[in-house]
Amino acid sequence: MLAPSYELSAVFAYARKFSLERNLYYIDSQLLLLGILETCTTDIAIDTPDREKMIFWLKTLSWEKAGEHPHKDTLPLTAEAERMLENAVFYQKRLGDKHLNPQHIILSILTIENRCQYKLQSLGIVYASYIDILKADRNIDGEIPLHTPSIRLPFTARYYPLLHWLYSAKKKKHIIEKYFREAQSCLQYNEGKKCRTLCQHILHIDPNHVNTLWLTGVSYRAERNFVQALPYYEKVLEKHSAHTGVIAEVAHCYSEMGNHHRALQLYNYALSLNPGSSELLNSIGFTCIHMQLFVEAISYFDQAIAYDETCAFAYNNKGYVLMRLGHPVQAEELMYRSLQYNKGNAYAYRNLGILYTKQKNIAAARDMLLTAKRYYFNRKYGNEVDELLRKLPAYETV
Repeated sequence: MLAPSYELSAVFAYARKFSLERNLYYIDSQLLLLGILETCTTDIAIDTPDREKMIFWLKTLSWEKAGEHPHKDTLPLTAEAERMLENAVFYQKRLGDKHLNPQHIILSILTIENRCQYKLQSLGIVYASYIDILKADRNIDGEIPLHTPSIRLPFTARYYPLLHWLYSAKKKKHIIEKYFREAQSCLQYNEGKKCRTLCQHILHIDPNHVNTLWLTGVSYRAERNFVQALPYYEKVLEKHSAHTGVIAEVAHCYSEMGNHHRALQLYNYALSLNPGSSELLNSIGFTCIHMQLFVEAISYFDQAIAYDETCAFAYNNKGYVLMRLGHPVQAEELMYRSLQYNKGNAYAYRNLGILYTKQKNIAAARDMLLTAKRYYFNRKYGNEVDELLRKLPAYETV
């Protein structure tokens, strides 16, 4: 690794202190981000209010302890944090910097699927926007590519189906643990096919390995292949029949496949297990939209907001219903209210694009739809925004 800057040394020192004070005994990507936000102010191009929100979120996480205490001088990085630093070195070289610094790590966070990336997006910070800030600050004209390193499958993986019967129980356990870590890495870099290849090798050894079944389902869901994801989620549900997160994922698959009645049954069951969940109330309301039950949908969105006044998706979805019912002023207000709590809500920009199209404000509609694409609407929800952009007239009125 190239030499770190003084600022980065301060980041590690803070992360180490925070970790040891809580008996965590490891440094992961979230700890690194917290260290950056706490010790660096002008070097990371994040507005102060957003920075404070991120610090609050990170400090209130349910931190997990790492088990046995290592030697007092040992504080290992997790595999994810190591990958993050490897990516950061790539950006250090591409930007032509002599030292590794927090900007490179922020860029790295934005290239790897993880909780920090999603939280940064809720503040309106995605790879493209952060790159634009850096390029403007440094007068860079050239492109800086999104770094998604190709992940090679373990050499033995290709022969594994023929060899696994030779291995001892201990060896099989080791293979499962190793392949599962590799599968998670593949998924974080959007290598879904490789992720599933490793998962299938694990399932040859242990067909009921719950985490692997779940990861396989997640890999298909990430590609919006809900038909393939559903069987894996349902197998997990057999093992965890009262897990609201699993129930919600199965319900989501049914909803995306058009079986909204089944989805509604499952969401209601999950809600009976967790009555105060704003996420479940919002999901039920969203399913009601598909079923043309607009009054019921608004009721569920109102309940979600009552439980969590920062529930961005509920504000946006209620706004969409009001738009459908012919109340554009209230709809627009709610959509922008949603963006106050989640600046990266691609669906809110999509809805504003539709609203402005109806009002013949083509310039504003195009701007909103392009912003939705910038916040990865296609990856999350499909190609609808592309279709809406294609149908916009060439002329623009204000």
